[in-house]
Amino acid sequence: MDYEQIASRKPTCNGPIMIGATCVAQIDGRFFLLIEIEIEVMGFEREEVIIFQITAAQAAALIAAGVMRCQIVTRIPTPGPGQEVNLICVFVVGQNAFLVFNVENATDRLVLVRVPLCTII
Repeated sequence: MDYEQIASRKPTCNGPIMIGATCVAQIDGRFFLLIEIEIEVMGFEREEVIIFQITAAQAAALIAAGVMRCQIVTRIPTPGPGQEVNLICVFVVGQNAFLVFNVENATDRLVLVRVPLCTII
């Protein structure tokens, strides 16, 4: 894994596919790497987030290389002047769902909103 390339968000293959925001999350003692993939070609635009479960050592190496820790909150971020907020996806760990938002202003970052799952009786 090229930790420096992930941290620097360099374009892949100098083409229409770019690595956007990245972060490392620690949830319930497990570690995850989130990578935003941005695609722009001939008017087609798409943003996706892929999530990898990683080891504690890989998480430490990524953070040391400059990958940010994911911000985990309980409220949905709100757009404001110069700030755009987009829901990209949802993933589940244990008894919580995590809504993944891309928040763009001067920086591009991923924000996770922790939402408890409902109990089925």
